[in-house]
Amino acid sequence: MAESSPIITDFTSGELSPRLNGRVDLERYYSGAKTIKNFEVQMHGGLQKRSGTRFIASVKNSAHTTKLIPFVFSKTQAYVLEFGNDYFRIYKDEGKVTSGGSVVEIASPYGEEYLDELDYVQSADTLFLVHPNFAPRTLTRTSHTSWSFATLSFRDGPWDDTNATTKTLTPSGTSGSITITASSTTFAASDVGRLVRIKHISGSDTTWGYAQISGYTSGTVVSANVGTDFNFAATSASSDWALGAFWTDNYPAKVTFFEERLFFANTNSHPNTLFGSKSSDFTHFGPTDSDGSVNDDNALRYTLTSDQVNEITSLYGSNVLHIFSKSGTFNLASSSATAALTPTSVQASQQTRDGGSNTKVLGASKGLIYIGKNKRRVREYAYNIDYDSFTSPDMMVVSEHLGFGDIEELAFCNYPNNVIYARKGDAGFLGFTYYREQSVLAWHQHELGGVFGAGKPVVTSMAVIPGVNDAYDTLYMIVKRTIDGATVQTVEFMEENYRELSGHTKDDQYFVDCGLTYSGGAATSISGLDHLEGQTVKVLNNGAVEADKTVSSGAITLDNSTTKCHIGLGYDGVVETLNIEPRQQYGTAQGKVTRIDKVIFRLFETLGIKAGPSSSNLDELLIQKTSDLTYGTPIGPQTGDYEIKLAATYDRANSIYVLSDTPRAATINALLIQMSSYS
Repeated sequence: MAESSPIITDFTSGELSPRLNGRVDLERYYSGAKTIKNFEVQMHGGLQKRSGTRFIASVKNSAHTTKLIPFVFSKTQAYVLEFGNDYFRIYKDEGKVTSGGSVVEIASPYGEEYLDELDYVQSADTLFLVHPNFAPRTLTRTSHTSWSFATLSFRDGPWDDTNATTKTLTPSGTSGSITITASSTTFAASDVGRLVRIKHISGSDTTWGYAQISGYTSGTVVSANVGTDFNFAATSASSDWALGAFWTDNYPAKVTFFEERLFFANTNSHPNTLFGSKSSDFTHFGPTDSDGSVNDDNALRYTLTSDQVNEITSLYGSNVLHIFSKSGTFNLASSSATAALTPTSVQASQQTRDGGSNTKVLGASKGLIYIGKNKRRVREYAYNIDYDSFTSPDMMVVSEHLGFGDIEELAFCNYPNNVIYARKGDAGFLGFTYYREQSVLAWHQHELGGVFGAGKPVVTSMAVIPGVNDAYDTLYMIVKRTIDGATVQTVEFMEENYRELSGHTKDDQYFVDCGLTYSGGAATSISGLDHLEGQTVKVLNNGAVEADKTVSSGAITLDNSTTKCHIGLGYDGVVETLNIEPRQQYGTAQGKVTRIDKVIFRLFETLGIKAGPSSSNLDELLIQKTSDLTYGTPIGPQTGDYEIKLAATYDRANSIYVLSDTPRAATINALLIQMSSYS
């Protein structure tokens, strides 16, 4: 028999794939776990039970698809927009924006079937939105309750390929409303709204003009309105012309800013082409001045070149323009390291062949995070000095099992814990504590309280904005559940982490989902719970756990009066370690019969922990002592070392199972283990 005292000092490798069970040669084995559910890995290495979610409102119509979009003007003027079928609603400071007692609702051009493909980028009070089936639009905020859409009015572009045939276009006039006649079939009915550019040469003078098609007569004749800033120079036929790059059902799918230019990309006709505006003029896409001269601030167009057509799936402007495609990643910048991007100095280079999915890229710390093309991997995109280029390592290589079920969306809570949340298509969501400076790369899984059908609730959309007074970043979600026999979608946000230094007391432990808080005079009957009708709920009453209650007619009756209580759907926090490996001098403990005699939990602000060798063999960890007790007054979360003797089991499997199944705080900093192994 060999006795040993291993210690688990941190969980900075997160939940590891079952394929790594036994890889005691890896250092990450000793900071990983078999299961981390509804606990978050902290930047410091410990595990903290995730906070519960607070109910704000049901979406307008739970039968329709809805999508959350963040709108952040400043740290104190931040909104989440609930886009639904032809409308959007506004949330601010963890509540609905109302006017005169009514919810503010703005008509939207986007039906529910288009929401998944919406892309957007923000500049101050204006959101630029694109979709392949809609002309690019802006959404402008003028107050909390005043928002308006406008279709972008493009000037002089963007342009499709310049005519390379003998076909000519002839304008009937040089300004105002005119007709344009083609020498052979050129136009289609879908060209209404499309731009057309024509060049005329007179002696040594070159003049470009443009117009917007306003009516379709035939394949050779259209009516048009000439641009007021670029008139046509003549009414003669010209073979130097181009049609606009955007037209009905051929609008860009991606948008971003880079070096004071607005960039669009990925139309149906040019899926691998980018269109950049003039510098500091986001609606002007003229590739030349009217005289044909090309200046540094003119618009530009660039098509990615490689061994295959690279459909652009996302754009991200930074020190270079990062371009993500189905087949790899590219960086676009000026060909001069000391000069800005110009139409004559564009250079793009492929960095990796790790393609991305058709989802937004996330900026996090010093890197970019994106979902891989098969939606089962999350990758980091960052400069690697060893290769002198950008690389895209797989962030899920040691947690690959968590990617099954498809990853659909990412959101980043920078403060307090650097967690990237990943929405899954099947149910629930993942968390990824991303703090590369301290080598913290840890995945953890999360399931919300309640049910949807026969399974767990489904998160259908998420967004992060600064919290109230910028105290912390707040994750908002739309969650689909079955409530009282019906499908309901609710907007919820995750509460602030419990921390006594933030002023929290035992009464503030919020660990229920889709919940609400009563705070007021002493009461035993709590109403206003209609959104949880028929559900069994957890209750924390002035820091004490009450027996579960069932919501009836939107209300519950407490066993004891309360001045502050939290009511909502319960969820369990679960941690299961890998098989303990003590790193013995005389070989491994893997495969040997072992017994864990006792475990000392090093806890921080914790109550209500159970532990044992398996989920069916658990004992309560004695945290409260007789000296802590005051009759009728529950104690608050405790910090310190607390010992539990595990049931005597002799087995080749020697993991430790930890459960937090009450709506109370729990943080595990370390596990100190005493065990024996037998040859």
